[in-house]
Amino acid sequence: MIIKRGECENLKRCLASIRGIVSEITAVVDPSPVDGDFTDELLFEYGVKEILLPWPEDYSAARNAGLKAVTSEWVLVIDTDEYIKAFDFDESRAEQNAYRVIRENQYLSEDNAMLNTERITRLFRSRLFEYKGIVHEQVTAKDGSDYTAGDADIILGHTGYVDPEQMLKKSVSYRALLNKMLEENGDDPYIHFQIARTYYVEKNYAEAVTSFEKAIASGADTKDGYVESLIETYGYSLLALGRNKDAMALTGFDEYADSADYRFLCGLILMNNACFDEAVSSFTLATKCSRSSVAGCDSYAAWYNCGVICEVLGEKEKARSYYERAGSYEPALKGLERLK
Repeated sequence: MIIKRGECENLKRCLASIRGIVSEITAVVDPSPVDGDFTDELLFEYGVKEILLPWPEDYSAARNAGLKAVTSEWVLVIDTDEYIKAFDFDESRAEQNAYRVIRENQYLSEDNAMLNTERITRLFRSRLFEYKGIVHEQVTAKDGSDYTAGDADIILGHTGYVDPEQMLKKSVSYRALLNKMLEENGDDPYIHFQIARTYYVEKNYAEAVTSFEKAIASGADTKDGYVESLIETYGYSLLALGRNKDAMALTGFDEYADSADYRFLCGLILMNNACFDEAVSSFTLATKCSRSSVAGCDSYAAWYNCGVICEVLGEKEKARSYYERAGSYEPALKGLERLK
């Protein structure tokens, strides 16, 4: 773990979720004092090995300082605003040297509680890997080789995106570090993408679009894992700016055909361009996809949008049928009320 003081409630939840699962806990801690902080007391209570390190403005440097102190063969990396919800891993049956866990991110969108899930590499053999990148750091093999991470049955809850004010603070600090990386590394599509995401969080969609387009121009490739997220967030930014026709160029990526999130975005783009039949088809396909990250894209939110289209077109029975498929989704219930 790396710990900044002043996050004691989150830290307490995190440590409580770890107890009984791991053999040791190592934490890199910024010694800068914070009023009312009781981090040291918590770390003592849970028997944490504490490494004091003034914040180096470099997440990889802090991560790697902790890794050097790890004595176990396997290490699980976790942040203070995360906690273990489910854990099932048997070292003796491990076929890979690194594993991805599921992280469930809670966040707010238009004051609505939302959830999205992602796979991130957080479990690996401590002697074989290190971190690189001063922010949005990546797990890298020490020998420079490529590696394949397996999928572990571990679920982390994450509440770091719930507080909008905290998100904005993180966004600003991340962007400063990302711009520093850009100066050091030159044009890098992944860094441009991450800068775009900071603007997106701040709802500065014009700047987000500019950075997304820089990422594309500097060589972002659909073979890279992050590019699907790039395309989706780029699309939402264009829609937020009313650039509906420009967004149509993003509807032809067949490599993401099995993603409910991508199909859902395509539905919104088509809907905003008055291609209503095609939009209903895209939303329907979203409910049949094999994978989904954002809750509702593969179910109630997709059916709700089909209902909206049919209601606007005066097809009330079809609209009612779609709203009913959306179950207890509140906007759909309101749609049923309107139809009465």
